[in-house]
Amino acid sequence: MKRFNAILLPLDGSPEAAKGAGCALWLAASLDASLHVLHAAAQPIPRQEALAHLHILDAKRAHIILHQFSARAEAAVLDAINTYGVDLVVMSARGESASAGLKLSQRLGNIAQAVIEGSPVPVLLLPIRYREVLPWTSMLAAASGDKAADQALEAATQLASMLGLKVTVVHAGDGPGATDTAPLGAYADAAHHEYPRRMQEMIERGVASCTPEECHCINRVMLRQGDPAAVLLEQVRQHAASVLALGWHGALGAGRALVFKRLLEEAECALLLVRRRERSPARLKVGKEMDE
Repeated sequence: MKRFNAILLPLDGSPEAAKGAGCALWLAASLDASLHVLHAAAQPIPRQEALAHLHILDAKRAHIILHQFSARAEAAVLDAINTYGVDLVVMSARGESASAGLKLSQRLGNIAQAVIEGSPVPVLLLPIRYREVLPWTSMLAAASGDKAADQALEAATQLASMLGLKVTVVHAGDGPGATDTAPLGAYADAAHHEYPRRMQEMIERGVASCTPEECHCINRVMLRQGDPAAVLLEQVRQHAASVLALGWHGALGAGRALVFKRLLEEAECALLLVRRRERSPARLKVGKEMDE
């Protein structure tokens, strides 16, 4: 079973960035994980003063380790992930830049964008309309058949299992089976078998590395017809979901990550964002290397 032993919370002292503090503290306490609070500052300040400056008012709820760096924030966050063996990053989509006049249409601050594009571990991103409701009560996972979505489902399943939550898997389809809803593995009322079978295959790929105990947290799969972003937003509202897990490819250029961009603008729940991980390419040995 994967453990979420270390959580990273980057803060810059702004109220916008501090939106992640409550969620990070709750997760660290619930998972019995260490919470690494990262503050990029020109000069270090005393611990209690720093925590107050960062709007962490209930520091007793978790084991907090404070790190203060003078390096560029983007580099400091990505370096801390590797240095401290971080399993999950929790951060607001916009920090100090929001207070500096960042327009609502600009979905991400520079630091958040750099982190989600470069983080090797899942990032729990709090979008601009995020409303904190703790403790979490339910989790949604977006399925698409893509490898990134499979990896997001894996992370969601493992995290939900540790938190004692149920996961509903949602796929926006365009075929005759796209209005069926059923518990995992049960499609007796489906008029067409192709879509349920494809959905089952998606689930199996996503949880291939999970234990049977972890898989028990998946209790329902849903196929819905329509625009993927609209479908996910509707399901978040209907289920009052605490978090939505989705995979992406790490590119935010024009015409890319359209579903993710809309969710950043409109979702009120946390987004568990998993960037597609590529396997190291195999290298063919030749000549004398064959004998090593």
